[in-house]
Amino acid sequence: MKPLTAAEIRARYLKLFEQNGHKVMASDSLVPANDPTLLFTGAGMNQFKDMFLGKGTLPWKRITTSQKCLRVPDLDNVGFTARHHTFFEMLGNFSFGDYFKPECIAWIWSFFKDACGIPAEQMVVTVYQDDDEAFDIWTKQIGLPPEKVFRFGEKENFWPAEAPSKGPNGPCGPCSEIYFDSKPGQPYPAQKGLQSLPDDRFTEVGNCVFTQFDRQSDGSLKPLPQKNIDVGLGLERIAAVLQGARNNFETELFRPYLEHLAARTGIAYGTDAQRDVRMRRIADHIRAITFCIADGALPSNEGRGYVVRKILRRAARDGYELGLQKPFLFEMVDLVGRVMGDQYPEVRENAAQCRAVIRGEEESFLTVYRQGMARLTEFLGKAPRPGASRGSPQQPTVGSGEFAFLLHDTYGFPIDITQKVMEEHGHRLDEDGFEAAMEAQRQRARASQATADAVFTASIAVKLRDAGVPPSTFVGYQQLHQDTQLQALVGDGDVLLRTAEQGQKVVLVAAVTPFYAQGGGQVGDRGIVRTATGEARIATTTSLDGFHLHQAIVERGRLEVGQACQLAVDETARRATERNHTATHLLHAALKKVLGNHVSQAGSEVAPERLRFDYTQPEKPTAEQLQRVEDEVNLQILQANDVQAATQSLDAARAAGFVALFGEKYGDRVRTLQVGEFSRELCGGTHVRNSGNIGSFRIVSETAVAAGTRRLEAVTGLVALDLARQERTWLQTLATSLKVPAAKVGDRVRELTDELKQVRRELEKALAPDLDAELGKLLAALSTKDGVRTVVHERPGLQAKDAQELLKRAQKQGEPFAGVLLSPVDGEVLVAAAVSAALHDRLKAGDLVKQLAGLLGGGGGGKPEFAQGKGKAGDRIADAREAALAALRAAGVRA
Repeated sequence: MKPLTAAEIRARYLKLFEQNGHKVMASDSLVPANDPTLLFTGAGMNQFKDMFLGKGTLPWKRITTSQKCLRVPDLDNVGFTARHHTFFEMLGNFSFGDYFKPECIAWIWSFFKDACGIPAEQMVVTVYQDDDEAFDIWTKQIGLPPEKVFRFGEKENFWPAEAPSKGPNGPCGPCSEIYFDSKPGQPYPAQKGLQSLPDDRFTEVGNCVFTQFDRQSDGSLKPLPQKNIDVGLGLERIAAVLQGARNNFETELFRPYLEHLAARTGIAYGTDAQRDVRMRRIADHIRAITFCIADGALPSNEGRGYVVRKILRRAARDGYELGLQKPFLFEMVDLVGRVMGDQYPEVRENAAQCRAVIRGEEESFLTVYRQGMARLTEFLGKAPRPGASRGSPQQPTVGSGEFAFLLHDTYGFPIDITQKVMEEHGHRLDEDGFEAAMEAQRQRARASQATADAVFTASIAVKLRDAGVPPSTFVGYQQLHQDTQLQALVGDGDVLLRTAEQGQKVVLVAAVTPFYAQGGGQVGDRGIVRTATGEARIATTTSLDGFHLHQAIVERGRLEVGQACQLAVDETARRATERNHTATHLLHAALKKVLGNHVSQAGSEVAPERLRFDYTQPEKPTAEQLQRVEDEVNLQILQANDVQAATQSLDAARAAGFVALFGEKYGDRVRTLQVGEFSRELCGGTHVRNSGNIGSFRIVSETAVAAGTRRLEAVTGLVALDLARQERTWLQTLATSLKVPAAKVGDRVRELTDELKQVRRELEKALAPDLDAELGKLLAALSTKDGVRTVVHERPGLQAKDAQELLKRAQKQGEPFAGVLLSPVDGEVLVAAAVSAALHDRLKAGDLVKQLAGLLGGGGGGKPEFAQGKGKAGDRIADAREAALAALRAAGVRA
């Protein structure tokens, strides 16, 4: 019988639990919503934390999902082992105070035995050492022989691991794991003293967590009033088992990537162990970075963006070492869509954006990598290979910590790649010597790999629900003023208050609010709240789990929970924000029209004063293209098209051509926003009623924010009018100064620029030193030893090009040659050096200049044959001269 595909396994799992009363829910985004403790979604249960606490608002007690996950603690193992991944799929079924162990174990057993067809003799299970209930269910209800049910301690069979003895406090419980036995019929390992099952025979394919305790501060396990089920099954592992693959990478989930790489490199997978590791790592990493970017996690130097960039650069480096010396990862995005797009359509819908971002990152990194590898290879070639005494670890390579920091600081070369390359060459990085400036970056990387200790943290929303506060009702699409009731006041530390006094900062919650909560790039509304006893100014508004949170400071009197209140949005700010938000939609459509459909929104900020729009684009747009974009937006404004908002199903909206924004997560029902026939997007923000209300649109800046991502800033309405007035005033002032009409300012500036260039050329010519005469002085100061000619020459007022020319002429007079020029100018010192190639084994110009410029309080460098730099300590020129002579003597080229 043909083995099940991953898609068939997924479908059978979800169907089984749907038939057993579970609601099938879509995967959550890799970027967790409303959970600051996580950088990425790492488990199916993450989106249901409040439900596990009994505080959630979902109407279902039973849910099943196939969740996309990202974990990076084992990043270094990816490609080397059979089962480690960064991105993976977790099949899950969850019960929130409904069924418990008997049903859970029975259904999971049915899935593996009946739906997947795994013979009972090829499965064993584990349980927590004290969980007699689970042991009895497996042996008596399911019928497994006791020797196939292994009891292990809290490290292996408790969640979180070792929680009973080490914490954290909070919900926890024993777990039971299901393993595939690849060697049925052989004797089972003796249970006495066994800590875990050997992984060369047994493959874990599922884990059932029975959340039944609440760990207390004294270490005691208090039974929970609501017992929960949290099951997680690794789809990739199950596919490997059912398809008889030696490892996860030889399933249909990964084979297309390996075949693609084999075709691109001309190297068949399976013919070289080291190359196979690189291919497997690329296959894993392209899935991870494509899904991350599709969910809006763009490469950057901070937080989750740093993790994405790190994974991407590792894959790019692997490709480079396989001979792919041009960007190649971006080409594999479509493969991810082909393999995964049926289940996760976002990787197809956002493919153009993913390709643009990845290509930009690759191009940027390859330049960095080539430069860094050249320097690193040079360093390792000269560094003594450290030895390792018997029984002790290898000692770090001397100077490697400082050199690694130099590589990162100068070239942006990633420290983890430096470390990996050193290991591949038999060296060890001196981590203790690595500068403290890099510690913060390492901390960010570690933070991205760890789940926060507080697995379940009660949010403000949970506390509000516990206090009986109902969610807010938003009416801000229709009105800007609302009479309502003050339902809650939240102070520092998320403490619920009864009253708030003048000068106190609080979060206000009202029953009904016209204040738009920050979201979709639009800033939260600001304004005023008034009661019979006081008044507070609202600085901004956010939302969390259905509650509108008004960030306010009491300016007069006092506020009390339960009071009637009047909420008033700052109308001037709201209208300006609406103009900018609708203009952002027009800008997005205009960019697609002018630059191409690969353009997609990569972030935005819509405020009253301006709009900022980040978009995917590999290269800088031309001035002519930006003018066309600006003209297109203004044309749409002049056409005065109606702006129509509606609510419909997500499927219907997509079918009608509405654009789902990059990285946004949507529910089953969405709000659509259409501007004439020009722009169609999903959007929950506030907008003008007619495009003509925007008034006018001006682009004020266009910059790069990351490889493959660019940023536009623009203004509209009265702000654009004010800008035009300012520019008119500036132009008139300039015209008056230049004594020409405003229309002639450009011509006059060009004339003056040409005149200035000519004067500078004449001045440089008049002040240029007599190089022939200076060369004579330099040659007269030459010293010769063993045929090597050397000189340290000092001449004030030289420009860099003159110093270079002098040294070149001196070198042509006879080789081998080593010379240093010191030229004090306005309190600084120009340093230049030239060294013949025959002397590079003893002396390099770049090293010499770096030493001398550093002595003078500056910096510099260059190639072994020629280098230059500058020092700020002109009073130390005599020291620099002596240091140069000493360096020549130390190299054995001067007496």
